[in-house]
Amino acid sequence: MLRTITFLLLALLLLSPLHSHASGPVQLVQGKCPDSNKLITTSQKGLASKATLFVSSLIATQDAKSWQILTVSPLKKGSPYYSPAVSACKQKVAANSFLVDILVTKQSGKLPVRMHLFAAKETTGWIIWGLTTY
Repeated sequence: MLRTITFLLLALLLLSPLHSHASGPVQLVQGKCPDSNKLITTSQKGLASKATLFVSSLIATQDAKSWQILTVSPLKKGSPYYSPAVSACKQKVAANSFLVDILVTKQSGKLPVRMHLFAAKETTGWIIWGLTTY
């Protein structure tokens, strides 16, 4: 009996997804991808302030009580968000993008929402090009 339970638990563990919050499709914020020829490789300097302005204007029209930027990091190939980013805007854009993880709490008492912004830096400055929520 113990072997059967152990086997079933192991099978369930192996068959379940590695990330319970795997990303869905990326919604393009401006209806198009950044120009891959204008992208520059950079650090995240200045991205948090750009994300703050973007989220402030977005949240003002929603049922949001508060929000907080949790992390800003380069979008890595091992991330569950990399493949959807490649599907939305191709490899070069995804490889030069950063992921901004944001926690949004609702006024109505609903559960908090996680929002992920995809950003890349062009020669003219930071562009927030994609968005996912769960």
